[in-house]
Amino acid sequence: MKLQTRRFEALHWTVVGAHQQPGKPSTMDWVPIVFITFKVLVFGTCMFYAIKWHHDQGKKAKEEASRSPIPAERTPGASE
Repeated sequence: MKLQTRRFEALHWTVVGAHQQPGKPSTMDWVPIVFITFKVLVFGTCMFYAIKWHHDQGKKAKEEASRSPIPAERTPGASE
């Protein structure tokens, strides 16, 4: 039994790596979590400001349209 346990431990250290403790995640395990979180935050922020910018542009266009004088309707036969 002792020999089988030693073989398993040697195999485990080969698979896990001598620098990593069993049961503890390595630094490389956190890389996708950090990058995906960063990506979601960046894209979320960019989408918020893109939507806000388009909303403000529409609001600005409406204000400019309401400020401009409305042209009088042309009647047929009127001289220009």
